[in-house]
Amino acid sequence: MIEMPSLTRSKLDEELGMKFYATHSSGIGGVLRERDEDFIVIEVALGRVLCTPRDVSKLGGGEGEYTWFLLEKRGIDTVTALRAIARALGVSHKRLSVAGLKDAHAVTFQLACVKGVEPCELPKRVGDRVWIHRAFKMPFKLTPGMLYGNAFRIRVRRLEAGSTESEERIQRICAELEEVGGAPNYYGYQRFGTIRPLTHIIGRHVLRGEFEDAVRTLLTRIYPGESPRAKEARRYLASTWDFKGALEIFPRRLHHERAIIHYLVKHPGDYAGAIRTLPLSVRQLFIGAFQAYLFNLVLSKRLEAGLPLSRAVVGDLVALRRDGDLGSILRANESNLDKVNRLIASGRAEVVANVPGYSTTLAEGVPGAIEREVLAEEEVSIDMFRIRHMPELSSRGTVRPVALRPEDMRFEVIATEEGAAALFSFTLRKGMYATVLMREFVKPEDPAAQGF
Repeated sequence: MIEMPSLTRSKLDEELGMKFYATHSSGIGGVLRERDEDFIVIEVALGRVLCTPRDVSKLGGGEGEYTWFLLEKRGIDTVTALRAIARALGVSHKRLSVAGLKDAHAVTFQLACVKGVEPCELPKRVGDRVWIHRAFKMPFKLTPGMLYGNAFRIRVRRLEAGSTESEERIQRICAELEEVGGAPNYYGYQRFGTIRPLTHIIGRHVLRGEFEDAVRTLLTRIYPGESPRAKEARRYLASTWDFKGALEIFPRRLHHERAIIHYLVKHPGDYAGAIRTLPLSVRQLFIGAFQAYLFNLVLSKRLEAGLPLSRAVVGDLVALRRDGDLGSILRANESNLDKVNRLIASGRAEVVANVPGYSTTLAEGVPGAIEREVLAEEEVSIDMFRIRHMPELSSRGTVRPVALRPEDMRFEVIATEEGAAALFSFTLRKGMYATVLMREFVKPEDPAAQGF
């Protein structure tokens, strides 16, 4: 058993299931992403090749119908950047692909791919936020998940303490993370929405067949970061449930809300049909966010129960590592526990927990009791993820490591005209969130206002 974890300082963290920190030391405070260049993300390709203009040539190239290229973007999300490139090329955006989506409020470098376009046809720049640095032919398509992870260079400004005290706090937190085996590998803020973190709430309603509740949540719940016009429109609809009137005042940029309202004007009461007007990818995002929320709750209860992150206990699920990815899953029991923990200590395996779906096999022992408790509290079951009322959203489920352990972690505290600032650099494997690691160091009270 390990020491009782410290509670989060943030109401938002609690709402997203991220109830604890792995560390007890005071954070440094401060703000992330005050400028886009404060948050630099560099994709790490398979083979651990950094996707920078200097290093991407190590990936080789040759013949084939696919052109891969290095995409740099600033202050824009990946999907919007790809659509801009597609327009510049005069091709469908469906011909472009990436291995993973990158942060919008950041400077990011990543591989992208387009079919049937020669390297020489790619522009060097698209608008004032997108650049293409190098293009080369490959015989196969770049597909989601085809990466090792991401390297981060993060500047935290406006620290709450001076340089010396901030450096000491960071050192103490690093030592604590090393001692407990990493930070809890929560799904981060981006998974749930930044301005309106409610995708998991909608997902729960959809899973349970509560379509009117899903629609009401999506259309009328108000968050502080929204524009005055959006807040006014949501208040009007919540108080009147007048869809024709709402269509007149809902901002046109709220495409999903307007699509649902327009449908309900023509089909009153058909809330399931209204949800189906949304793109499949958006509806899948709702279910995925609820699965992420359940995982976060399980991980928080694991910490609360004093179970370790980097060591298995009886009943745990443990994944063998294979070329940086998760491989075969085994269950820890009394007879194999020592061997399993030796594999974990050597980096050849790690403790995982379920991201539940209809094919999920729950853990046993205390870890399994925690998973069952969370499902019962949320009034859902494994079988419900075979969504009979909307089968296209059904999900088999997966597993996810419980510990987030950064690689090549470095930091420096510097003095600036604005006060002390902290510079962090580290690499995370795919699917892990830099903001989840940074919350251990910053311990934000208001994650949204502090750039998380």
